[in-house]
Amino acid sequence: MNLKKVFSGCLALLLVLVVSACGANGVNGNGKVTELDLEEVKAFTNDKKTGFLYVESWLDSDKEEDQMNLKEIEDVAKAEKIDFYVFDANKLPESEFTENNVNKKILKQYSKTFGFYKDGELKGEFDFDDEQDLKTFVKEMKSNYLE
Repeated sequence: MNLKKVFSGCLALLLVLVVSACGANGVNGNGKVTELDLEEVKAFTNDKKTGFLYVESWLDSDKEEDQMNLKEIEDVAKAEKIDFYVFDANKLPESEFTENNVNKKILKQYSKTFGFYKDGELKGEFDFDDEQDLKTFVKEMKSNYLE
């Protein structure tokens, strides 16, 4: 009798895991921020991952602006139920800034921008200097590439 309860419990847990995995696309969440190091950001594009990525400026003078941008992203991420990644451009090698061949660069995304990647390819980039709405950008990326 006890074995029957354990088996039923395991079956129910398996069903919950399968159902939740079917809805997972690497983006849906609750506004969680994950910081990436250089190797992780390389893997993000090379392993063809999907998700939102903010690239912090490599200039120390832009750190306050980065914090304001991240606060805005966090607010929208919670409202839109997405998770996102952050990468500090200070961790990039100097060749990344001097290399003229874009194909050799680790990231094709500019610093102080919020990009959306689908299968490792940059599909859209939100520039905080433009007069756009971040929430609209996130909704467009979700509807165009995730739904």
